[in-house]
Amino acid sequence: MAKILIIDDDQDIVDNLSLVLTANGHQVESRSNTDDLLQEVTRADPDLIILDVIFPEDPQAGFKAARLLSKNPRLGRIPILLLSAVNQRSNLAFSLSDSDISDDFMPVGAFVDKPVRPDDLLAKVDDLLHPGG
Repeated sequence: MAKILIIDDDQDIVDNLSLVLTANGHQVESRSNTDDLLQEVTRADPDLIILDVIFPEDPQAGFKAARLLSKNPRLGRIPILLLSAVNQRSNLAFSLSDSDISDDFMPVGAFVDKPVRPDDLLAKVDDLLHPGG
C-alpha cells in the first residue's frame, strides 16, 4: 500500500488517522509541525500527505505548507489531503470545501473536515492515490 505522512499538531487526530490507515495496509509517519517542511517531506518520501490547516504557531501554516510544496518540482507531485476543523472551530464568515481548491489559494487534492469518518478518509485517500481509478 502507500506511505502516508500526516502533519498535524493534534496527537489524538494523528493516532486515530494512523490507526485507520495502518489497519488498511498503509505505512504512516507523522510530524507535529511544518518546520523544515521541504527537508522533512523529502526525507519521508511519502505517496500522500495529510495536512492540517491550523497550527499553534500559525493559523494558516497548512495553507502556506501546501503552497510551498506545490511550487517544488519534485514534491509538488505528492497529493495532499487537507484536513481541518476550521469550519467547526473558527469564527470565520466562510467555510472551506473541495470547491475552494485552486493552484493559488488551496493547492491540494482534496479537503476533509475534522472529525472525518474512517470510510470517508479511506475513500479520499484512495481517490488521491488512484485518480480516475
